[in-house]
Amino acid sequence: MNTNIEILKYAMNMEKRAQEFYSLYRDKVSNPTIKALFEELSEMEIGHYEMLKKQVESLEQTGDLAEIDLEAEEGNSIIKTGSKALEGVSLEYDMADLPILRMAYSMEDDFAKYYKAAAEKTEDEKAKKLLKALSNWEIKHRDSFAEQVKNAQMNIWFDNSFSPF
Repeated sequence: MNTNIEILKYAMNMEKRAQEFYSLYRDKVSNPTIKALFEELSEMEIGHYEMLKKQVESLEQTGDLAEIDLEAEEGNSIIKTGSKALEGVSLEYDMADLPILRMAYSMEDDFAKYYKAAAEKTEDEKAKKLLKALSNWEIKHRDSFAEQVKNAQMNIWFDNSFSPF
């Protein structure tokens, strides 16, 4: 089997699992901003999955990746909420949502690393470009969650008059 097909099929599975994660946890988080963020990410992951599926189909049918305009993909406008997502939330929201935010951060970090490593492994320039773009999109996801985790921790510490320093 073509290595690029294997890479993309594995990526499809990752994106599907991410969509399922965000769909499940959007109904479990307390903070309405995080709910909206998870809803947006769930939809984006479906888009990523569909894009990857089309690429796999193209590889299987033609032996080459389909031409896509990566600049037009939604990845360039991912997660606009950034560090403002947790402003003004209560302690109970932070306490309940923080572990879920950490899981999301870890998942996105794993995805970014996978796409980066896969881009380095392939010799196909189209595949390399696609995988680098996916890695960059996942880095944006990861960095947004890192900022939200940091803000949630700071809110918890502030509300409890605690400082680890």
